[in-house]
Amino acid sequence: MKIEFLDAIIVQIQHSGVVGGSYVAKQVLFNGLPLSSTSPEVSHILQSLSTKELFPFNRSISQIPALKDHTIICHQECVLESHRLQWSEHVFYDGEVYLRLEPNGTWTALVPQAVLLKGLLEQTGRHGGSERTRLQNGCMQLMKELRLPDKPSGSGIVSTRILIPVLGVVAFAGLITVSILVSKNRGWTHPGGVIGSLIHYPGNLHDLGPDTKDSGYRTL
Repeated sequence: MKIEFLDAIIVQIQHSGVVGGSYVAKQVLFNGLPLSSTSPEVSHILQSLSTKELFPFNRSISQIPALKDHTIICHQECVLESHRLQWSEHVFYDGEVYLRLEPNGTWTALVPQAVLLKGLLEQTGRHGGSERTRLQNGCMQLMKELRLPDKPSGSGIVSTRILIPVLGVVAFAGLITVSILVSKNRGWTHPGGVIGSLIHYPGNLHDLGPDTKDSGYRTL
């Protein structure tokens, strides 16, 4: 999926699951709509950003009674607006925001109960600094892939940015060719003037009606 000419691109990646239970769902939204089909490159980037294994299937987390059987959601967001890339990551616990990944690469516990979750994140290798780097690089690669134009196929699809000026040149060249051919057929010495003649003057000046002035223009 390639996207062009958008003022802003917002990609949201969400993994949710029950601690100690089963994986619930993965959702990827593109500007608020489900991203149904992706290229292999985009799929690979999304996989690198995955937090699926983080909570529901992590043994050290699932064995903690206080967290077991509760729903945890990892929500990542990549936003590209006016060539400025922003990213964010939040961890929800039963629908409440518990943790926020800061731009400086640290986890912030937004409620006192989230301190335990923050410590477990860091113990499992999800330090704020490494997570920040992973998320930032993933967002950069993702936006690069989504903004690339489609590669021309074997049938010769050309970008409209190239096609429009090319068609303009071809049309102008065709008009000049017609001018030369007409000038040769009629014996005119200035073929360039044929273009003006074809545009401004009627085909037969003797057929002008009574409402036509001497200059060749009709009155309204």
